[in-house]
Amino acid sequence: MEIVAIVLLALALPAMAVAGFVMALGLRARTAALELRLAGAEAELTRLRGSAPAAPFVPPVVETPPATEPAPEVMAAPSEAPTPSTVPPPFPEEVAPPPMPPPAAPRPGFEERLGARWAVWVGGVALALGGVFLVRYSIEQGLLGPTARTFIGALFALALLAAGEIMRRRDGDAGIPALPSAHIPAVLTGAGVTSAFATAYAAHALYGLVGPGTAFVLLGAIAVLTMLAAALHGPALAALGLVGALASPLLVDSDAPQVWPLVIYLAFVGTAAYGVARLRLWRWLAVASAAGGALWGLALGAIGGPEIGPVMGHVLLQAALAGFFLLADPYRHATDAESRPDPLAAGALLAFAALGVLVAAEMGPGSGRAGFAAALMALFLTLAARIPAGAPAAAWAALMGVGTLALWPVAAEIAAEPVRVLPQLFGPDALPDAVDAYLGFATLAGLAVAAASLWRVARGRSLPLSTAAWFAGAATLGPLAILTIAWARVSGLAHSIPFALAAGGLALAFTLVTGALRRIDTGAEHGVRLTLGATACAAFAALALGLTIALDRGMLTVALSLSAFGAAWVAGRTDIAPLRWVVGAAGLVVLGRLAWDPTIVGADLGRTPILNWLLWGYGVPALAFLGASRILERGGRDGIVRLAESLAIVFAALLVFFQIRHAATGGDVFRAGWSHLEAGLVACASLAFGILMVRVEAVRPDPVSRIAGLVFGAVSLGVGAVALGVLENPFFTGDPVIGGVLVNSLLAAYLLPAVLAGALALAARGTRPRWYVGGAEVLSLGLVMLYAVLELRRVFQGPVVDLFRATGQGEMWSYSVALLAIGAGLLAFGLRRDVREARLASGLLIGAAVVKVFVVDLSHLEGALRAFSFMGLGLALVGIGLAYQRLLGRAAAGGAVP
Repeated sequence: MEIVAIVLLALALPAMAVAGFVMALGLRARTAALELRLAGAEAELTRLRGSAPAAPFVPPVVETPPATEPAPEVMAAPSEAPTPSTVPPPFPEEVAPPPMPPPAAPRPGFEERLGARWAVWVGGVALALGGVFLVRYSIEQGLLGPTARTFIGALFALALLAAGEIMRRRDGDAGIPALPSAHIPAVLTGAGVTSAFATAYAAHALYGLVGPGTAFVLLGAIAVLTMLAAALHGPALAALGLVGALASPLLVDSDAPQVWPLVIYLAFVGTAAYGVARLRLWRWLAVASAAGGALWGLALGAIGGPEIGPVMGHVLLQAALAGFFLLADPYRHATDAESRPDPLAAGALLAFAALGVLVAAEMGPGSGRAGFAAALMALFLTLAARIPAGAPAAAWAALMGVGTLALWPVAAEIAAEPVRVLPQLFGPDALPDAVDAYLGFATLAGLAVAAASLWRVARGRSLPLSTAAWFAGAATLGPLAILTIAWARVSGLAHSIPFALAAGGLALAFTLVTGALRRIDTGAEHGVRLTLGATACAAFAALALGLTIALDRGMLTVALSLSAFGAAWVAGRTDIAPLRWVVGAAGLVVLGRLAWDPTIVGADLGRTPILNWLLWGYGVPALAFLGASRILERGGRDGIVRLAESLAIVFAALLVFFQIRHAATGGDVFRAGWSHLEAGLVACASLAFGILMVRVEAVRPDPVSRIAGLVFGAVSLGVGAVALGVLENPFFTGDPVIGGVLVNSLLAAYLLPAVLAGALALAARGTRPRWYVGGAEVLSLGLVMLYAVLELRRVFQGPVVDLFRATGQGEMWSYSVALLAIGAGLLAFGLRRDVREARLASGLLIGAAVVKVFVVDLSHLEGALRAFSFMGLGLALVGIGLAYQRLLGRAAAGGAVP
């Protein structure tokens, strides 16, 4: 008896302290309210006393008519003024004071927060810990047995719960409006719930008083009742109850866990949480319940082991609860125009879709994988079709199908099939049963996603653009992704005519849907128009996919290019604007194909120059993208047009460069090493493209032509200076010059690029930067000089012109003649075309010739050659002087001088 008295006293002291503290707070709050009301009354009385004194009251004089006369009208017309005999004497006007607003409650200061908020929370925690410490003390002293401890803990929890409920009923809602988080009844109830959880857990885990089943039921009941009580005590208790309910199964140990009861329990807990969330409009509680269900889905896979049925049931039940309470119930009365995607609901359903994919991947052969995935996809598609705000669920259904197909263990299922010994009646089966099931699921999944999404868009023409975009994406990207995954898993990305035909059928279906949507599109429904563009794009994407599956070598690139041209042609004759993006997408795919393998068509190109696979693999895409850019340009120049133009330029350049390589190597474009002839032809091609880009930019300035011109100019300068000047120069390599004395490879390798570089410098004047023009001029002059030197050496040395051969006196003299001839030619050109740079270059060359004659020729030449050298130099200098004298004389006479 003494021990019981001590325990009751220990329980009474905290309760009395809390009660006294609460009563003090209540009295203090009431006193503060009375003080505020008294202060307001005093202020009003002071204001009234300070107003002006009223005039003495004079009763009105009302004249009564004689008895024989009729009484006058009581109400006069609004336009009539009352007569002086009927107007009462004036009263001093007194303005009625405006109603005083209720005094604002003062914001709680540090003292109030410390005493009213923190004290409450600390007190609640102290109460819970007090019970724990009391039980701990009794254990240490051996005062109480396990049953008594459990009983006292239960009593303490019930006392706290009863105190919280009594205070809630007595004080109503939150006692202190300025301190809503210090709701004392909720704190007491929360402490009681915590004590109840601890007591039930201790009875099972510590003392073994109850078995796993009983403990499980007790913990679950406490958690669910806590969530129900949260409807009265606030959100903090709801969070505590949900966490306790979800954590309760983890607190119960069992040697043989039963998964199905746990699934039913979690469904019951989720329903209770969703119900409280719906009752109090706590959306965060619903989202938290969905998150808890998804996390338990991951845990059930480890708990259940090979038993996959309960895990499937849990995912389906929790996804259905989340779909109903997060989508179906809140948006059941929303119109199509008001149905915008709900991000919280979409996130919750995405979690269950990802969980469903993982569950399907863990299933063994013959475990109902297709049925489970189909059921979950049907749930998502039903939600999306019924509630447009759940449009992302259609995309999650497609994601569910793609993920299931990607992780489906087809090879393991094929290996698990029994081997047929007896022949079949109509011959051997074409495919194993596992492949038939796989392809059947893929077909039904793609059709279901596309049909449900397109039906919803066609039915709800007033859907917002964002909502329709989800349906359009699911209807187009879903089937395409499913077909791609099926092809990769079954055929291993190898060429397959059946899959190519399936892609062609999908392209035809999208084309028919596009036609149907065009018939119902009136121009006002943005969702229908968006879906129309998406299906048109998907038709070309399916066609490109079919070509990818069926074709090899350069045929794929050609097919994609022709698809881009077809999309541009259709876009130019219809108002389906998204088809422009099809051209851009095809261009990006082709660009990636180029980056992966610039040769495109492989190594076996054929031996015939020009008429080989390169002409087909590069020429057709160049023409296709050029035609697409011209068609799309009618609707304005944008990034798509510029991309198509850029691809046309790239394919044309690669065609020319690879054709040069093909011709120079006899068809072996992968052979290592260059020659001066090949380098010269590449330089010619780059310079020709540069001139073309300069001409185009002069007519129509555009970033594409500007950047392309700079790139080709850089390539020309690099090839000319590095390859022709050093690496492939026959003077250093010793390679023979191909051809005769005058008509040989030096013409194409040096002289022709020099002429084109000069033409580029002339064309770029006023269009390109000064450094660009100067670089072209230097390249032209350098190539001319190299050609002159190498050609003279070819004349005197034969086909081999390397530096190890001795230089004779005739060859040495010819270099002086070449310098003077080139300098004179540049001077004549500069004077005639008014090119100052050419005149300066001629001066440099003639100066070099003077230095050579007086330094080199004077010491190395003998006899007539020495005389001819000086005589030629003198005649050249006299001629130059004569030309300039005539120009100066013409200027003095008033003529125009360049």
